Amino acid sequence: MNKLGNKLGVVVGIIFFIVGLLTLPDYGINWDTINHLPRGQAYLHYYLTGENDYSNLDPFTKYHQDESTLAISPDSTLTNRRSLYQNDSVPYSWYMEYDGGGHPPASDIISSFFNYILYQKLGIINDIDSYRVYGVLLASALVSLLYYWVKGKTNALSALVASFSLALYPLFFAESHFNTEKDIPETVFWSFLLYCVWKGIIKKNPKLILLSGVFLGLALGTKFNVLFIVFVIVPWILFVLAKNNYGSSVKQLVKRIKTHKALLLSAMIAPILGIIIFVALWPYLWQDPIGALTGVVGFYKTIGTTTNFDIRYLGWGGMNTYPIQWIFYTTPIVILVLSGVGFVVSIVRLMRTHDNFYLLVLLWLMVPILRVSLPGSNIYGGVRQIMEYVPALAILAGVGAHYMVSTIGRKWKVSSTAVSLVVVLAFVPLVFTMWRIHPNQNVYFNPLIGGLEGAKKEDIPSWGNSFGAAYRQGVAWINENAESDAHVVYAHELIPNIPTIWWRQDLVVWNVYRSGFLQSGEYAITLTYDGTKSRSYYDAYLELFVEPSFTVDVDGVSILKVWHNTPENQKYSLTEKTEKVTYSKDKSSVVFDLGITESLKELQYQFDSSDCVDTTSAYVEVSVDGTAWTRLPGVLPSDWLIPFEEFGPQPNGTLMRHPFAGTIARYIRVNISPTDSCLWSPTSAEVTYYENIPSTLREDLTNLF
Repeated sequence: MNKLGNKLGVVVGIIFFIVGLLTLPDYGINWDTINHLPRGQAYLHYYLTGENDYSNLDPFTKYHQDESTLAISPDSTLTNRRSLYQNDSVPYSWYMEYDGGGHPPASDIISSFFNYILYQKLGIINDIDSYRVYGVLLASALVSLLYYWVKGKTNALSALVASFSLALYPLFFAESHFNTEKDIPETVFWSFLLYCVWKGIIKKNPKLILLSGVFLGLALGTKFNVLFIVFVIVPWILFVLAKNNYGSSVKQLVKRIKTHKALLLSAMIAPILGIIIFVALWPYLWQDPIGALTGVVGFYKTIGTTTNFDIRYLGWGGMNTYPIQWIFYTTPIVILVLSGVGFVVSIVRLMRTHDNFYLLVLLWLMVPILRVSLPGSNIYGGVRQIMEYVPALAILAGVGAHYMVSTIGRKWKVSSTAVSLVVVLAFVPLVFTMWRIHPNQNVYFNPLIGGLEGAKKEDIPSWGNSFGAAYRQGVAWINENAESDAHVVYAHELIPNIPTIWWRQDLVVWNVYRSGFLQSGEYAITLTYDGTKSRSYYDAYLELFVEPSFTVDVDGVSILKVWHNTPENQKYSLTEKTEKVTYSKDKSSVVFDLGITESLKELQYQFDSSDCVDTTSAYVEVSVDGTAWTRLPGVLPSDWLIPFEEFGPQPNGTLMRHPFAGTIARYIRVNISPTDSCLWSPTSAEVTYYENIPSTLREDLTNLF
């Protein structure tokens, strides 16, 4: 029976892998992919060939990869299987000079190796998805590990619940498909490291301790999060030593050391082994290890600390409650209840039985969360950056299930089989929810806050942000519906956010075609989430004035939109009027007065370009009363608010044009640097505005910025 139970754990992992593999074509790439995969390919190419660049490869051939299939598109014009991310502009030699400003590259290299085998050599999985098999495989291994681990402590039901809780945790499931260079690998390596330490010490197995060094190296080579595992392992080891009366006398301690020499030796070798693997998988370090590591530490310090907190989440003593609130509202209720019970049960059993397993799991859960909750620490975009807590939460769910089945059965004389069946069936609604919102599980919020719609109403930071996963759905719609040779732009994002090979080959994908109110007919795509509506002129214009042609919705909230920017798709039929305006100047700005408060469309003003210097920067503010000012997004001339046709970078010649997304204002202030800039000398000015706008639109415009 024990062997059968262990095999069931393997089966659960295999099922997760198959489901993950088959659903890979439903997910876009992570925003950070462009920062990771070219680096992974550059280093891998050097390891395999010793070459500093890709001059020994055939040039990349542009083609269309059908975004809906795992296989290589049968109708592609592919002549060689060189990866899109084997980029000539950033070869190994480039990274040896400029790498070091971000996360380590171990998982970049390993995922690139999966691409090398599955795509470049075997040709069985397409260029993009072949990288992500790595993440799905790792996640599947962790699902099996949790089953095996929990079963060894309790029983098969608890093990199944733990595995289900991990596999069906929305964040974990979704990110295992496309977050394959950072958070998923780090979570898996962290978990296997803890298991090897736990099992190695409990069973006094030096080989497992040495194996923990391998996982340490892989985790350290992925993210520095693993350094915080010391706050899990050290207290746990001290607890084990205290429980077993190690060192109660010098004589006893010496005797223990002699008895476990191999274990102690492996414990000393394991960290060294981890460091060797870490360094071996990062060639950039070979040149100047100290200098390179200093830069990486600075990077982590920058992203991990801040003083700009949302005051709504500042708790007692300056604690940041955002992480724990996010976890509370994004954990499915069945897992939340079971893990809550498991948390209490683990504390009670730790106090009563001093079982070190419960201490390990409790520390495992709390350390990642606490490190981003302490005063002065920071986390953004939800909790994907500390996903190490998820397996611990899943284990606690298994512990909670075991307690509930045994307690209910004993106290109420109910068959344990019946209770077990109820516990397992409690996951069925979650399965349907995961299916309903597929493939957008990483924007899931539970019913305690009213789903994603409730999170939006509560204005929880980063609600709806899929970090690139939803793009693929929008790409599929545009490929199917756009006319030949259509222009495609991103509302705000960068072109590498979507692999260029996913676009139909006749489409012209270039952000210079953002036309705003000129309505040139471009297709605009963007992820829509917390704050995107007001981040730029173009975002605001699309949201307020153009009907979306396609949306991806979760709980009634759009997380991706596609607009076809044509007059036919305007939301409102608005009349316009242009008026000459007065202006005044001070030392660093020009203020234009329309004379009335209206919904602004465009400011145009001529200026004297003689005896002045070019503008280095300018930004625009608006006001209703001339006292309270609101700054609009964008800094000229670097931000091209409307790049298309005659607009382009502003100012242009002796003319300055600035579009507005219907902003309600009377006064416009252009702040200029340097103070002797040509922009500071207007000769005439006029403003175009919308007349008689609907009350619903006026309300949206008033609250826009």
